Amino acid sequence: MRPVDPRLLREAPPARRFLAIAALLGLADAAAAIAQAAALGLLVAHVLLGHRTLRAVTPELEVLVAAALVRGLLAWALEAGGRLTALRVAAELRRKLLAHLLAARPAGLHETPAGELAAAAVSGLDSLDPYFARFLPQLVLSLVLPVSILVWVAWHDLASALVMALTLPLIPIFGVLVGKATQARTMRRFRTLSLLSAYFLDVVRGLQTLRAFGRGRAQTSTIAAVSDAYRRETMGTLRVGFLSALVLELAATLSTAVIAVEIGIRLVGGGIALAPALAILVLAPEYYGPLRAAAAQFHAAADGLAAASRVFELLDLPSEVAVPATPLPMPDLARVPLRLDGLELSYPGRSERAVAGVSGIVRPGERVALAGASGAGKTSLLSLLLRLRDPSGGRILAGETDAASVDPAAWRAQIAWLPQRPRLAAGRLRDALDPGGALRDEDLRDALERAAAGGIVTALPGGLDAELGERTPLSAGEIRRLALARALASARPLLVLDEPTTHLDAESAAAVRGALSALPAQVTVVFATHDEQLLALADRVIRLDAAPVALDAVA
Repeated sequence: MRPVDPRLLREAPPARRFLAIAALLGLADAAAAIAQAAALGLLVAHVLLGHRTLRAVTPELEVLVAAALVRGLLAWALEAGGRLTALRVAAELRRKLLAHLLAARPAGLHETPAGELAAAAVSGLDSLDPYFARFLPQLVLSLVLPVSILVWVAWHDLASALVMALTLPLIPIFGVLVGKATQARTMRRFRTLSLLSAYFLDVVRGLQTLRAFGRGRAQTSTIAAVSDAYRRETMGTLRVGFLSALVLELAATLSTAVIAVEIGIRLVGGGIALAPALAILVLAPEYYGPLRAAAAQFHAAADGLAAASRVFELLDLPSEVAVPATPLPMPDLARVPLRLDGLELSYPGRSERAVAGVSGIVRPGERVALAGASGAGKTSLLSLLLRLRDPSGGRILAGETDAASVDPAAWRAQIAWLPQRPRLAAGRLRDALDPGGALRDEDLRDALERAAAGGIVTALPGGLDAELGERTPLSAGEIRRLALARALASARPLLVLDEPTTHLDAESAAAVRGALSALPAQVTVVFATHDEQLLALADRVIRLDAAPVALDAVA
């Protein structure tokens, strides 16, 4: 694991700007440290050897106080700038990660455990704070401050500069040795955290099923075992971190002691004046300090680097949907038919095709139902229509325009989608129904009435301005109807529904069927379902149990 990840600097411009500013602040801190040490050396020499009064050494005192204040302000600026940079870098990486996953792999999000994504993108990237606030500033200072001090010391005493130059490499050597052990433990700790997050989220999601089968308590021991493994890895990392601080402190102390002994011997023999000798002794801890602090802080920054590395792995995942270099204009799906030509889809690692040889036409205004046993390929075919995946074979055309030649975002902009498990984002109901904020209240209320969801909103405190979340629990049927209202409010020419009545009670299912039967004639609807009453509303029912399938066939 590199101390500075080049990919982190490329992907996050705030990190590059912070490094440049930190270098300038480091130079200023070096100048202030040298001025402080020189002033202190002169002050002591003048008082002890020159017997000067307090008034006579006032300039040295003023420089000493001013340098201390400046160094305090610079230290605050470095840490504050690091924390602000950490927030901006984490926000930038999260934005890029979500944009990449949603645009390039919209159907493949379920392939990566949600708990692992949360561990990397949320809590993991929060660990960048100690990296930018403490480790990176010390790393910059370890490059700027020792060089500046070494140049000044060499100008005044070449022998001391030679000792400094020979002893300085001891700290990075010990730091590298300790850092390798820290890196291995940090990666194990992060993997354990990802496992714990993924497992815990899966248990929470399936808690109702586990309780129904009496297996809820059995998961407690498993979660406890994983939590204990995470505790052991965390304590092991801390143990290595504390031992590393001891080793590095010992190396710096011995190096400083060598310089002190060498200067003391020459000072007694008259080989060096008192003022520069004192200044060099004061500068010796400053010389080793930044490098020692950077090496000691590396274990605290390793969590953030491990999370950033995982984010980069996710950013490097190949796209499942190709974006043409020069996209063609998207035809209006309200005017042109959808043509499926030998459509096929195969998933990696599976021998059987999920979609095999589907051909035919979906005309504007038609209600086409997809039926078949679970696993027949209904959801996979809908994902191709939505361009959440590219087909393994065949093609989709809007009129005469191949879907592969159109920007996927422009294609999806004409489609409203109701997935099997719709979700409503926390916040105001109005924003969940109209994310763009472009619709009037009348339009939203009309869509709610058409989705048989008007009564749901009326019962909520605040109506359209009700806050969704833990304090406003909604049933699965209510969420399904509100999500259907959201799809209808978008007024898009193609409506794609995946099992719109599954897992609903009889009343909610009847409300959804009534909403679909009342759709305007110009809206094209393609839906997958096992509901026989919903199948009766379709103009055509396509059975996907056998391949090849012709969409023109009527069941």
